[in-house]
Amino acid sequence: MTDTPVEESLFQIIHCFHQYAAREGDVETLSLKELKALLLDNVPRFMEGLGRKEPYYILELFRAADKNKDDQICFDEFLYVLGKLAKDYHLQYHRQLCAYHCARHNLY
Repeated sequence: MTDTPVEESLFQIIHCFHQYAAREGDVETLSLKELKALLLDNVPRFMEGLGRKEPYYILELFRAADKNKDDQICFDEFLYVLGKLAKDYHLQYHRQLCAYHCARHNLY
């Protein structure tokens, strides 16, 4: 039986986390540098919006995700980052639906 699209997506997220975590130090955690590379390489549209490429944004995201304040992001803490991504993409989805609906019904 083949994986469903959601199962494949989850595997890809986990694989991506470990690819970047393995770049330096602990292979089970992301440093600030590794998190920045992961985000810039893998979610460029998210990073383009709202000044997210600015160093302060990435640092604040890292600090918010680092719940135990050990200057590393474990996978459980990375789930916070994924939540931010999912919320942003969900908002974009609704904006696109609204724009489509408004254009279709001449509401502009």
